[in-house]
Amino acid sequence: MKSRLFSVLLFIETAALLLTAGVSWYYHVNNGEDDYLCFLLPAAISAILGLILFLISKSKRSKPLESRDSYLVVTLAWVIFSLIGMFPFLLNGTVDNTADAFFETMSGFTATGSTILENIDSQPHGILFWRCLMQWLGGLGIVVFTLAFIPTVAKGSKKMMLFAAESSGLSVEKLSPRMQETARNLWIIYFILTFLCGTCYYVGPMSLFDAVCHAMTTVATGGFSTHQASIGYFNSPYIEYVTSAFMILSGINFALYFFAFTRRFDVIRKNEELKVYLVLIVCAVALFCGLFYLAPHFDGVTQQQLAKMPHGAEQTFRTSLFHTATMLTSTGYQSSIFDYDQWGIMFLIPSAFFIMIGGCAGSTAGGVKMVRIIVIYKYIKNSVKEFIHPTGMFSIKLSDQKLDETAVKRVCTFFSLFILILVVNMIILPTTDLGFEESFVSFFSCFSNFGPGSGATGPSYSFASLPDAAKWLLSLDMLVGRLEIFTVLLLFTRSFWEKK
Repeated sequence: MKSRLFSVLLFIETAALLLTAGVSWYYHVNNGEDDYLCFLLPAAISAILGLILFLISKSKRSKPLESRDSYLVVTLAWVIFSLIGMFPFLLNGTVDNTADAFFETMSGFTATGSTILENIDSQPHGILFWRCLMQWLGGLGIVVFTLAFIPTVAKGSKKMMLFAAESSGLSVEKLSPRMQETARNLWIIYFILTFLCGTCYYVGPMSLFDAVCHAMTTVATGGFSTHQASIGYFNSPYIEYVTSAFMILSGINFALYFFAFTRRFDVIRKNEELKVYLVLIVCAVALFCGLFYLAPHFDGVTQQQLAKMPHGAEQTFRTSLFHTATMLTSTGYQSSIFDYDQWGIMFLIPSAFFIMIGGCAGSTAGGVKMVRIIVIYKYIKNSVKEFIHPTGMFSIKLSDQKLDETAVKRVCTFFSLFILILVVNMIILPTTDLGFEESFVSFFSCFSNFGPGSGATGPSYSFASLPDAAKWLLSLDMLVGRLEIFTVLLLFTRSFWEKK
């Protein structure tokens, strides 16, 4: 069964590469660009490997996937997609080494948005489209896409485990009795949001190519752009407002859109995570507006920093809204006024906090997720109550539903592992010539699938200057963060590989 599933996944990547080759061929005919061959070779490799695995699966009796097989399949799928997907960058000469190519590709498929490119505007259309398509495929999940549109790929297996291994949050919200229909509904919502976003972009100053590419990376909350200046390239308040709106929409649990379509508004009204998410957005926008207003009155703020900040009520509000949306949804886009690094430490600290939190579970946003923050807050609150009332019985409710002890324990374990991974990174990254602050924000950025870091990896720069060791480690952080620790971590435990 694993061979068959991997073969289908490789065929999907083959189709994605061929689609990109078609886009590249169009611009070869019209603009004289010649990068289409860079996609045909990896497409052939992917197709051959997929065919071999398919024949192997046909030659032997397939067994249904077990629960632990799900974690292996999902993790290896993302690694294999990145290994094959990096070839166009190498063949085109976009990058000249494997570490850079793998970093860029892993950043794409995990919808992180960190980049080593410093010449994006000079890249051919095929490379630009491939970067955006990678993020769109990875935004909602490669395996989820497979489950949605290829019903027999994991016949007889526990599809819920495959789904859960790649999806975010405490649990997977079933939108229909069958898991395949749930996956398909989520992808239909994903398609619709992408289409609406692209249409709104195209109505503005974007070309069709830019609108399609940015729609894919906006709804995927990935942040890759066709321009080095990102959204700021267009210098358009309209585009910045549209981008902010769709980033916020993409940070909401996609299941809620299905409930809205089926008129189950009672579920939406009860959803505690959505309420906290929207309230936090309002508070964050107000916070940044206040900081921009108060900044000239602080002695520690220099004239150079003030020059990089917005001026006027509308520009201040727009910058605060965009900055909040791109941080909280881990998109990583940059507006016309974008460099939080140059605004000073009082902006960097809350920015790093919002990057860490992320959006809602069940969305394309990265980060720890809003729902886990809520559960931890309630767990701490109950622990304090237990000290005051030792004989009391306190439970944790989320959206009027009581959470079982297993769910709460997993959230606590997640945070413990998150802190452990942070400590390991803060020990290793500074040894690669990164400063402490740069290491700290770069880890948060890659683990939360946000994109830009701080200092040498900040919004005005890229990750190109990092040593290869740091790029490999941060690539692993992207994968661990996207698959939310447990899916990857289980593969490194002895018990996972022990036979029953």
